[in-house]
Amino acid sequence: MAINNIQALFAESLNELELTDKQKAVLRASLTLFSEKGFNNTSTSDIAQMAGVSEGTVYKQFKTKEGILAAIIGPFIQRVVPKAAHEFTEAVITPPYPDFSRFLETVIKNRMDFAVDNMPQLRIVLQEAITNQEMLTGLGHLLDNLISGPLGTAFRHYQRSGELIKWPLIRIARYLVTTVMGYVLPAALANQPINTNQASKEAAEFLIRGLTP
Repeated sequence: MAINNIQALFAESLNELELTDKQKAVLRASLTLFSEKGFNNTSTSDIAQMAGVSEGTVYKQFKTKEGILAAIIGPFIQRVVPKAAHEFTEAVITPPYPDFSRFLETVIKNRMDFAVDNMPQLRIVLQEAITNQEMLTGLGHLLDNLISGPLGTAFRHYQRSGELIKWPLIRIARYLVTTVMGYVLPAALANQPINTNQASKEAAEFLIRGLTP
């Protein structure tokens, strides 16, 4: 199962909401332009032109650029991130692996590749997440859901096989997430490249040393 990119998941999520065609067009255009030019360098005129609406329509529907950003972040928290997580668990976590080391490296590389492929959009979300408590709370709930689903099942399997230390699953997941973010955050916020092949091996080696009984 191929994992969709963020732009596709966002468009799909908008179609599930009670929005007018013009509102959807403005939000799709805004995400594209914020990703390409940055929030500060994008004008409402740019958005209106790409969306095929008047600038007055943009103001009428969302009042300000900040209002547009808030309207983008909502679907991200409620729909895009859970959709991406669901596709991730089906495509990556569910298949069998010969050992915990292979599982861990595959999971890490998949998330790093996803981040690289969606870096412009992730940059917007990560910059907002730093100060947006609602978004941080939503991401925390997502981690809880992953632990109660396939990721937790995989962790428990490797704990039973003696390959993974018997710590609380949420603790293990937090170490995994923070290690991956240690590579992704500098790339997103400082525009630094990631060699995902090398980085995933390094991250997996680091975690294996700490998580092996």
